[in-house]
Amino acid sequence: MELDDVVRKIKKLLAIAEDPSASDQEIQLAAYRAEKLMFKYKLDRKDIIEKDDSSKNVEEYYFEKKYTAYLVWTLMSIAEYCQTQAFYNGKLNSKAYLGIIGFNDDIILCKEIALPILDYMEDTLIDLKTCYIGEVDFRIFKRNWCEGFASGIKTQLDKGFIELKEEEKFEVSIIDLPPAVKVYIDNNCKTNTSHFKRNSTEGYELGVAMGSKYNFNDKRGIK
Repeated sequence: MELDDVVRKIKKLLAIAEDPSASDQEIQLAAYRAEKLMFKYKLDRKDIIEKDDSSKNVEEYYFEKKYTAYLVWTLMSIAEYCQTQAFYNGKLNSKAYLGIIGFNDDIILCKEIALPILDYMEDTLIDLKTCYIGEVDFRIFKRNWCEGFASGIKTQLDKGFIELKEEEKFEVSIIDLPPAVKVYIDNNCKTNTSHFKRNSTEGYELGVAMGSKYNFNDKRGIK
């Protein structure tokens, strides 16, 4: 594990240890793991603070190509576990640019997790459309599938870890957005809430099944 990755992990553990909403067990476990990593890599809290210089400014990142905007629901689930905020620029029922708001190192982590998933979902939607024989309009099926896939991914994240590399697991835990990121979002972003009636149970259930079985360690997404 590279030093920057170690520092990033220690920072997240320390954030949990200082989170008043965390349970006593979560606080103790996070503090223990942070101290263990600092001892192993011969770091102290001063080193962690000095390494944090790149995280002072809140940034916006856009993925290079447009995606089906419904994929933002999956990106939101991933972003939540990386202390970032996902967003889209465009119409929700069309193609749009997806993006992430947060500190630089958190954005990098979110990108690493999210990009293969977004590409997998986009390719899968093309295949589903090609072989679709359902009675419901495919546009409705697609929306419900994306909703279900996001739910399936969230189920995996809720288990507390995901595999990013061979024999290496990245622990995830919901930590509230940093105050600076919250202020940036409040001052620069417009929030829209969309409500849909689920018209395709088949699409949603297929999405849940595929999202919950997605393999984070394989770019093809197959377990």
